[in-house]
Amino acid sequence: MNVPAEAGFKAKVAYAQVGDVKLAYYVRGQGKPLLMINGFVSTMSLWDPLLIEELAKRHQLILFDNRGVGLSTDTVDNNTTITQMADDAAGLIETLGLKKPDILGWSMGARIAQQLLIRRPELVGKAVLAAADPGGSHGVPADKSVEDTLNNPDIPDIKKLALTFPPGPSGETAAKEVYARILEAGKQGTAPDDFTVSKQTTERQDRARTTLWRADQNNFNDLKNIKNPVLVTDGRDDIIDKPVNSVIIAGQIPFAWLAFYDGGHAFLFQQHKKFAETVDVFLK
Repeated sequence: MNVPAEAGFKAKVAYAQVGDVKLAYYVRGQGKPLLMINGFVSTMSLWDPLLIEELAKRHQLILFDNRGVGLSTDTVDNNTTITQMADDAAGLIETLGLKKPDILGWSMGARIAQQLLIRRPELVGKAVLAAADPGGSHGVPADKSVEDTLNNPDIPDIKKLALTFPPGPSGETAAKEVYARILEAGKQGTAPDDFTVSKQTTERQDRARTTLWRADQNNFNDLKNIKNPVLVTDGRDDIIDKPVNSVIIAGQIPFAWLAFYDGGHAFLFQQHKKFAETVDVFLK
């Protein structure tokens, strides 16, 4: 796979046919491939550009839209599940001919990453789980007020993004700064101008990550069989996927690393340099 030069980098969106959907993706950076799996209603454009710049210095990043999100297609059925999206990620790895890439999943993407490790471990090298949840009765969900805000289509994106930072003026300021960087990257072309998520996809993903995920007891039980090296991370003030979930997961996966950072659900944006340094050390 050709790697674009970082000097004057422009994101070039390509498409991969994976089963019955076409997944949009772009590639940035140099080094061993690192598949970036984003979370709830988040396109490949919604990573903090500062984090992407740090990781791209030492890794070839493959950033993509999950089915139904942004530039990727979806099917007409209403069967979206975490397992299905994990199979999509596996299909993307195979279609692109990637040889045991490392993976990094954030939020719902960390749930997808867990299922990818469980279902297709032979396709994956090492894995980083950021703000993960073990599923079933073992998961500790967000408070109802937080979930209601996340799922309300009438609440602006910037207000939802603010939930991923610690409450208070400093968190609101940090959220606005990240949002401004994301929009600027789209304008400059260093990331795709790709932010569209339909109401149907929002409803499907919400059902997948809450109702169906909480009903699934198998994910937690299967974590003990993972043999891939895994780094579990979270922010100490995460109110969406509470830090206790990372403790539970790290205790279930043999020999897992566990690291916490100052910050909320978007700790990997707030602490992008420290987080990237930890990821680099772990993946080496």
